Amino acid sequence: MPPGRLFGTTINLLEANLDRRVIRHRLIGRNLANIDTPNFRGTGLEFEKQLRIALEGGILPVSLARTDPRHMPYEEPKPFSRAKPVYKDIGPVHLDIEMSKLAENNIMFNAMVQLLNKKFRLLKMSMSETGGQ
Repeated sequence: MPPGRLFGTTINLLEANLDRRVIRHRLIGRNLANIDTPNFRGTGLEFEKQLRIALEGGILPVSLARTDPRHMPYEEPKPFSRAKPVYKDIGPVHLDIEMSKLAENNIMFNAMVQLLNKKFRLLKMSMSETGGQ
């Protein structure tokens, strides 16, 4: 069984979410580091828009079935594997807004890690309960 079928789309989406959260954290840190720079314009990430497109089927691959053993195996690409991060100009940087974005991003990152851990625990539990059968 290919790893993509074992883990499914949920784990791939969580992985993509974590990747985007790391990028967003770096951007917020860059914005905060340059807050006193004259004429500096902050940069943001259009994460939610990209995730919505992926969930609606714009980026996720279609499912293929291997109906004959002579067919080549199909490994599902990860969501966002073809999607580049979309950056946006957020204008002047404000400390309170960037700090709230940083806090939100940190909470969401931790939530994604917890969901990923739960998925792996469920996978581990299902393998141990079957006794290797």
